Amino acid sequence: MAMISLTHSTVQRYPAPARRSRNEVRLQPRDGDGYRLVEFDLEVSPSAEIDSERDYFDNTVWLVSVEAEHRELAITARSVIEWEGDHPDELSTPVAWDAAELSCHPALEFALPSPGVPRLGETRALIRELDLPAHPAAAVVEANHRLREVFTYQAGTTSVATSLQEVLSLRTGVCQDFAHVLLAIARELGWPARYVSGYLVPEVGAEPGESHAWVEICAGNGRWFGYDPTHGCAAGPGHIAVAVGRDYGDAAPVRGTFMSSAPGLAPEVSVITRRDARGGPEMDQ
Repeated sequence: MAMISLTHSTVQRYPAPARRSRNEVRLQPRDGDGYRLVEFDLEVSPSAEIDSERDYFDNTVWLVSVEAEHRELAITARSVIEWEGDHPDELSTPVAWDAAELSCHPALEFALPSPGVPRLGETRALIRELDLPAHPAAAVVEANHRLREVFTYQAGTTSVATSLQEVLSLRTGVCQDFAHVLLAIARELGWPARYVSGYLVPEVGAEPGESHAWVEICAGNGRWFGYDPTHGCAAGPGHIAVAVGRDYGDAAPVRGTFMSSAPGLAPEVSVITRRDARGGPEMDQ
């Protein structure tokens, strides 16, 4: 058994005072895949009205409303997670879908285009370029392993507003972009596929963890399989899911609006993770 602590801080600053702000916060980890949420705390400064609800995709959403004038909004989420050790280290082969069964299954919506992952000729061209196996399960596994051969991981070249078409043209991006590309390939191959926002937590004593994004494919037996195209591997014990959706837009960690005479600055985000195999961790302050 291992205990994992996560601290995710977001600071939004405004050059001109914000008269009010509204934010949806998806930072509470989900139970499942061998993980159990033991403790969660959300701190907001300045004082805010805070409520929670479940969204359409069964993510926990914290609603943060600040009515007073403010120049800075700080949101800090602290979590303690217990890992029970039954998350699979390797992926077994996903069971293919029968087309008729998929057509009336709830997973169908994840096989359709979404705002962030439209159907594009560039996706079909990429599939041909990768020369993937004919078998759909082998094809998606191969695509997951090989995207780093044709795409370069480079921070700062894209943003959350960069379209899939631009990413396919640039051939560069970050984990969010790699996830969108694999989603597009998987759906083109006929798989229901969803975007996962969460954290990548290292082994004890390794480098600090980070926020991350990957993909889950729904097999014909209803089981979800995790793929991490950024690293070309299966999602494993270090992948902790926070939110899922059709694409980034459904699972954004913090998203909102504010009223001000000037646009806000880019948010400042920091993530601290710690894995402790000996027992309960101390929360980072």
